[in-house]
Amino acid sequence: MTLAARSFRRLSRRLCLQAIGASLVAAAATPALADTYPSHPIRMIVPYLPGGVTDVMARAFARAIGDKLGEGVVVENKPGGNTLIATQVVAASPPDGYTIFFMDLSLLSYNAYLYKQPPYDLTRDFVPVTSVAEIPLGLAISSTVPANNVKEFIAYAKSHPNQLNYASTASGGLPHLGMENFKAVTGTEVIHVPYKGASAAITDLIGGQVQVMFNDISTSVQYISTGKMKVLAVSGDKRMDKLPDVPTFAELGMPALSVSAFMGIVAPKKTPPEIVARLDAAIRAASKDPQIAEYMKTNNLVPRVTSGTELSGIMAAEQQKWRGLVSKLSLTID
Repeated sequence: MTLAARSFRRLSRRLCLQAIGASLVAAAATPALADTYPSHPIRMIVPYLPGGVTDVMARAFARAIGDKLGEGVVVENKPGGNTLIATQVVAASPPDGYTIFFMDLSLLSYNAYLYKQPPYDLTRDFVPVTSVAEIPLGLAISSTVPANNVKEFIAYAKSHPNQLNYASTASGGLPHLGMENFKAVTGTEVIHVPYKGASAAITDLIGGQVQVMFNDISTSVQYISTGKMKVLAVSGDKRMDKLPDVPTFAELGMPALSVSAFMGIVAPKKTPPEIVARLDAAIRAASKDPQIAEYMKTNNLVPRVTSGTELSGIMAAEQQKWRGLVSKLSLTID
């Protein structure tokens, strides 16, 4: 063997040993990092303004998670860009468990498809931690519409093509896609009227300026009880406690019309599994907090705590459901 060959062989062996050593160090470091985690406050990014349902839930969970982990969890509101500003902040954050994202995971699942050049990829940029609640949406109509159930409304809409208007809280949001899905499944033609929030949309629904919308019904119970609004069906696995007479879409044999938002937490991709597991355990414990349980009950939120694997499946199903519709209808918001 020549001197050059022997030198190359020694160099290769040294590099191999260095690589093995680095791997062993990294493997040993991960549990050590998990053992000391968290050693300083965690920031919880929320993509909405303070005061909404998601923000209030995030703050309640931040307090309870912090109690379980023995370290503070600080909520940072980063609204704007149809949640993209916050999404990109989380995606670009170090995967060390000190940045987590609390939001509507259904929106996170499909939002990228609404852009010609998506600014993030769900699989590439995030790791699911757990969901915490489901927000079933319901099909609400103005009391001026002569229909008292879903079949009657479908028949009425078909007999009045392009004469009815539907409200959404924003273009690209779940209420928007929910009604587009309704139209596609039922073969109805209803005109979209986007609003800049739920309050104005509900006001016009009550006033009859728009006739129908998919909405978080928990915000409208007062209008339903006074007859200003009719709810024909709700999403989810069971009827709402405050609306026991309103059937689910599943009961009606129309599961394809069901639309729900899933509230939960994800972290930047490559966050160590041990840290994800610690976060998951803390979130599960936090979900049993009496204040959180009472808030969910009061606001008709359905507790829905899942594992990261289960949540990954839910988000993949949401992607599959909405990607086809967005593509078929050529829906874009840029």
